[in-house]
Amino acid sequence: MTLLLGTPSVPTRLAPRRSSRKIQVGSVAVGGDAPVSVQSMTTTLTADVNATLQQIAELTASGCQIVRVAVPSQDDADALSVIARKSQIPVIADIHFQPKYVFA
Repeated sequence: MTLLLGTPSVPTRLAPRRSSRKIQVGSVAVGGDAPVSVQSMTTTLTADVNATLQQIAELTASGCQIVRVAVPSQDDADALSVIARKSQIPVIADIHFQPKYVFA
C-alpha cells in the first residue's frame, strides 16, 4: 500500500468563478477579476494589542493579505484603532451581536 503525503495535485479543470464586482479592502483588490486573496483571523484577545499585532505580523510573513479580529467587547473595540493603524495589512472587525461596536 502506497501512502502519498505530498502536495495535492491541482485539478486540470477548475469551476468557473462567479462574476462579481471588484472592491478594495485597503490595498487588496477582492472580487471581479482580482486574484483570490489569502485571509485569516487572529486567535488572540483583540484587547491585547501587542499579542494581536504579533500574530498579524506572523500571518503577514506567511502570506496573509487580509486579517480579521474578533470584537466581542468594548475593550476590543477600543484596541481596534491602534491595531488597524499599526498593521501592515488590512484589518477587518468581526463584530457579533453588538452593533454599537461598529462605530468604534
